[in-house]
Amino acid sequence: MQFLSALLLSSVLAAAALWRRALTPGGTALAWALCVAITALGGGTAFAVLAVTLLGTVAADRFAGGRADPLAVRRKSGSRDAARVACNVGVAACAMGLFGVTGNAAFRAGFCAVMAESLADSLASKLGPLAKAQPRDICTGKPVHTGLSGGVTPLGTLSELFGAAAVAAVSAAGYNSARLFAVVLAAGFLGAVFDSVLGSRAQVKLRCRVCGTVTERETHCGEPTLRVSGIGWVTNDAVNLMSNAFSLAAALTLFAATKC
Repeated sequence: MQFLSALLLSSVLAAAALWRRALTPGGTALAWALCVAITALGGGTAFAVLAVTLLGTVAADRFAGGRADPLAVRRKSGSRDAARVACNVGVAACAMGLFGVTGNAAFRAGFCAVMAESLADSLASKLGPLAKAQPRDICTGKPVHTGLSGGVTPLGTLSELFGAAAVAAVSAAGYNSARLFAVVLAAGFLGAVFDSVLGSRAQVKLRCRVCGTVTERETHCGEPTLRVSGIGWVTNDAVNLMSNAFSLAAALTLFAATKC
């Protein structure tokens, strides 16, 4: 019965995402498969965590629109493809799979923390650039272009906290655990901060030959860009994947440290 419920709920969520153009067809197919597996193993609360993460991300996308990336510096925008889905949900699915195999609640907490980090990062990247304050690099404190990875604003940080707290609240209520709220909130928020650090120090940055804008795109103003910093293969997708893994590790550590 739980598997049938997982099929139905996942199909509804996937259809809604495709209808709102939040996902490409390929992204929708992968998201549906992962959602079925996660919901079948984690139950209704796991589905609620996924739903809150997706709906929160879509709402932030719609609210911010092009204001989140006014200079078109981000490598990807618009509907999320299968690669972005894999990098944002893959680690969470693995954590829930480990919970299904071992029955260890620490992995379930890890799943929730990874999704908390995903929502926190999504809200910060969409809502943070709406702040009147100039974004500053999280490591150097220097002003950066709006929308560029590694740039932070007070509004973006508050958005991270809100996103992590929202997932933590759903997780704690569904699994009836105050301890889970603290673990998911802390691990999710720390993962989002780690995402910004990676975006600043490791993610590849390129400069437009025409307008001089520092960007994450291989082409800008119709011309190929030049790499100025970062590691060539470390794109935003890679940063998201590593940040998810960091949140999982943080949740496992915190869950063990807070065991009564």
